Amino acid sequence: MKKICIICNAKISFLKKYKLNKIYKILSKENTVEIFKTEKAGHTTVLCKVNINKFDVIVAAGGDGTINEVINGMNDKKPLAIIPFGTANIFALEAGIHGSADEIAKIILSSKIKKVYVPAVNNKNFILMASAGYDAEIVETVQSSLILKNIFKKLLFFIVSSLKLIIFKKPELKILANNKIYKANWIIVTNASHYGGAFKLTNDTNIFDKKTVAYLFCNLTRLNFLCYFFTLLLNKQLKESNKLIKITSDDFFISSKTKTPVQYDGEFLGYLPMQIKNTKKTINLLVKEELNVQAD
Repeated sequence: MKKICIICNAKISFLKKYKLNKIYKILSKENTVEIFKTEKAGHTTVLCKVNINKFDVIVAAGGDGTINEVINGMNDKKPLAIIPFGTANIFALEAGIHGSADEIAKIILSSKIKKVYVPAVNNKNFILMASAGYDAEIVETVQSSLILKNIFKKLLFFIVSSLKLIIFKKPELKILANNKIYKANWIIVTNASHYGGAFKLTNDTNIFDKKTVAYLFCNLTRLNFLCYFFTLLLNKQLKESNKLIKITSDDFFISSKTKTPVQYDGEFLGYLPMQIKNTKKTINLLVKEELNVQAD
C-alpha cells in the first residue's frame, strides 16, 4: 500500500474533475490518497514541501505551470507522477504521459522511474524552457488577464501573439555564454525538445538529457518571425544562420538596457537580467513501463 499525495490546480474544468475523481477511485482501492488543491501562485510549491516527507508518491495534477511549482518543492528522493490537465501539456508530451484514467493511474502506481534534469533560472527550477523577448511578452500579457485566459484558453495566446506581432518590439539583449558575448532580440533556452505545444523545436536535447540549448534570434523582423513559425508548424528544424544562432552551454547570463520580460515553463517570472544554470538537480519521474529512453 502506498501513501499518495495529489496536488491539484483548483481551477480545472468539470471534465478534468471527473477524470481526477476516476483516478482517485482507482488509486484508493488499495492505497491511501489525499488531494490538496492550490489556492494561489506559489501555493503548489508550499504544499509539496509540506507533504513530501509524509507520502510515498507526489502527484502534480495540472499544466506545465503547476508541474513547475511542484518541481520547485521536490527533492531527488521521492518519485513524482503527473496528471496532465493543462493547456499545452508539453512536459507530459516529452515524457510520453497521456491516456485514460486507468492508464494514468497505472503510471502512478508503477515503479518505472526516469531521471529528469532540472536547470535553474534566477535560482528557480524549470523543466522545459526559459526565454526573454517575444514569447515572454505574450506570457506576461496573458497572465495579467487570468479571467480571459480561463474563458478563451489557447485562443487567447493566438490573439495576444497576433497583437504583439503588429506592435513589434525588438529588445536588445546581451548574452554571455561559453566566455563569449552575443547580441539578439529574443532568446529561448530549452531543456526540452518541444515548444509551445506539439512543435518540435530541437533534436539536441530533451527532459531526460542533461543539456541546455539556446536559440538566439538576431535582427528579428516580422517576416523572420513568420518564417520561423511556419518552419515549426511544418515540424521542421530551425536552421542556423547569421540571424539564428544555436548555443549549447551550462551557464547563460542575459541582460538588457530596456525592461524586458522573462518567462519560464509558460509562467511570467519577471524582467531581465536572468541567469540560467544547468544544475545537478534531478527529479525521479514515474513513466510508462514501455517508455523507450536510454537507461540511466
